[in-house]
Amino acid sequence: MGFPPVPPTCVYQRSGIHDAALRRGYEACRRATRATGEIEYAVSLLLPPPLRTATWALYGAVRAVDDLADAPGSAGEADPGRAGRLEAWISAFDTDVREGRGSDPVRQALIHTMLTWNLPPGFLHTLFEELRQDVQGRQFTTWQEWRNYNRLINTPLMLRAGSLLLRAAGLSTEPEAIAASVPEAAVAWQTAVDAIYLTDALVDLSDDLDRGHVPLPQEALDEVGVRRTDLLARRATPEFEELVRRLADRARTWLNRTPLPPVLHPAVGVALGAYTDLYRLRLKAAADVPAALLHRRPALPRTARLRLLLPAQAKAALAWGLFPFPIQPCPPQLAPAQAPEGPGGAKETRSPAAQRHPAVPPPPHPSGARPPQLPGEAMPRHVAIVMDGNGRWATARGLPRTDGHRAGADALIDVVHGALEIGLKYLTVYAFSTENWKRPAGELHALMCEIPQGVRRMVDEKLDVRVRWAGARSRLPVDVIEELLEAERTTRDRTGMTLTLCVNYGGRAEITAAAAKIVQEAVAGKVDPGSISEHAFARYLHVPELPDVDLLLRTGGDQRTSNFLPWHATYAELLFLDTPWPDVDRRTLWDAIEQCAHRTRRYGSVPRIPAQHAPRGGQGAPAT
Repeated sequence: MGFPPVPPTCVYQRSGIHDAALRRGYEACRRATRATGEIEYAVSLLLPPPLRTATWALYGAVRAVDDLADAPGSAGEADPGRAGRLEAWISAFDTDVREGRGSDPVRQALIHTMLTWNLPPGFLHTLFEELRQDVQGRQFTTWQEWRNYNRLINTPLMLRAGSLLLRAAGLSTEPEAIAASVPEAAVAWQTAVDAIYLTDALVDLSDDLDRGHVPLPQEALDEVGVRRTDLLARRATPEFEELVRRLADRARTWLNRTPLPPVLHPAVGVALGAYTDLYRLRLKAAADVPAALLHRRPALPRTARLRLLLPAQAKAALAWGLFPFPIQPCPPQLAPAQAPEGPGGAKETRSPAAQRHPAVPPPPHPSGARPPQLPGEAMPRHVAIVMDGNGRWATARGLPRTDGHRAGADALIDVVHGALEIGLKYLTVYAFSTENWKRPAGELHALMCEIPQGVRRMVDEKLDVRVRWAGARSRLPVDVIEELLEAERTTRDRTGMTLTLCVNYGGRAEITAAAAKIVQEAVAGKVDPGSISEHAFARYLHVPELPDVDLLLRTGGDQRTSNFLPWHATYAELLFLDTPWPDVDRRTLWDAIEQCAHRTRRYGSVPRIPAQHAPRGGQGAPAT
């Protein structure tokens, strides 16, 4: 790239990386970044050593995994050996994360970076999904499908890289928090990601064609009359050259719509400016020789490249010298959060002027069944449900897994009706966990469509149900976040029952975010650490007013809680059903509640037998 050789030893020393095995992992990531990420490596050299090594780990580890799993195969066919090696690496990564170690140098560097900068490991599974799709092949029909895939798979990495730059600039705010308060920022960032992804699709076209893949939507090909068969045969037609020019213009327009955020450190601004300028240069190189894209990856012109990078290097060095920040990468530290991730972090407000609609009673069950009559003291207050078995239900019927999720949404509507009929005050359902990001991209896309539609149905029914959302904003598409927040706003004055939707929820993440907020306030002198109680801690959770769970019900046959409401469910009664969730209706809920009502709940004390269930003849008399 025109820079003098970087002495890695010095960089690692200044980054606080002294362990020899750890250095080997970072060095492998650096080499992978340099070999496959020409622009990313050049821009990393504009950053101080701690940030430089972090970008190498994030970018280089994914590329190294791709290289490790790569193997030549016949065009158009997935290589099962490559897929197996990829799955083995991902499985080993999950094990290493749980155990807090790295069993090979690359994973060790990657996990060290995540711990150092407090990056949630779950976001990497979207990247792993991209590699899975590279193995299996990706086909997009419309631009909208292409954008949806990009937002699910590629945006999370860009946001995590953005969080590193924000922290380097002295800001603890996450990109998602800025996007929530400044909607224009979310649109601008997504547009930039779309531009970068489209540019890479053009530049990497020959590599994709080697595997029999066309990474562009069919809609884009149809716009200019390009046939997929011509692309796979590497035939350079006038229509193809027109396609390249159009797509390059589109990506360039998207880049021009993304101004740099004004709040960043000047050196970070220099790096981001160089990054976008290099991508514009890459687009020009692609558009200048469109036919060559069918056979090789275009190189950046050396003279133009240096004309951009040499001044950027000087400006970045000056800016870091004039405005240094005390970046302390080791030992790993927990970055304080502005608020617990999720809508419950802010104080709850209710507008007395909010428009209220008359509550509509739930429709009766088609069978005419009615709920059991239970004494008030036997009725659970809060029921939580792990809605499991959708995919297996569909597979058993020869249907796509996505059909199972649609049937599951119908089941939830009926269960909500039954909860209202029996008089339940709180119902919480596990709609999407932070671990569910490991699922295939097609299923993720379907879930991200089904969730907002189901929420909309719940609100439009005008039932006396208040909707709350527990979970993290991070990685969720903007439309899903907006639908959940709108449901909270629309139903905030309804009092019949509170329905909490756990979407992108993880129990440990919720507790960690609450602890981080308490620490932040304690350091600022707002909270006396000695005054923290369980009740005070609960105020920092996603939904502060959510009471303890009385009954935790799981369908689908598995008998585990899966990181669901660990704070609230410590004394919950557990009930596991073999019935898959789509086969559940309100009668299943009523039966579960009735079973719970007949259980003796001890809470660590001696057994207590309610009067209404005491055996006759005095045998149930309490001890004195």
